[in-house]
Amino acid sequence: MAWALMIFFIFITVVFVIIALMFPEWVGITGKKALEIQKHQSGDEPSNAEANSNELTGEPTNELASSAPSAEKKRP
Repeated sequence: MAWALMIFFIFITVVFVIIALMFPEWVGITGKKALEIQKHQSGDEPSNAEANSNELTGEPTNELASSAPSAEKKRP
């Protein structure tokens, strides 16, 4: 019985590897198509690259800083 389970496990693993190589998005791997879509959506503008790097570091972008209420403004 143990041999049958081992053969079954090897068979399922081989099928998974074949599917992962042929259709990576089906098994949760970011494939070439997804990377192309991400690159297209991010655009080639330098401001997008700067915004993306600021998101990773947690620093506010100029847009966010300018839209935030200023501490100097006081209510009448």
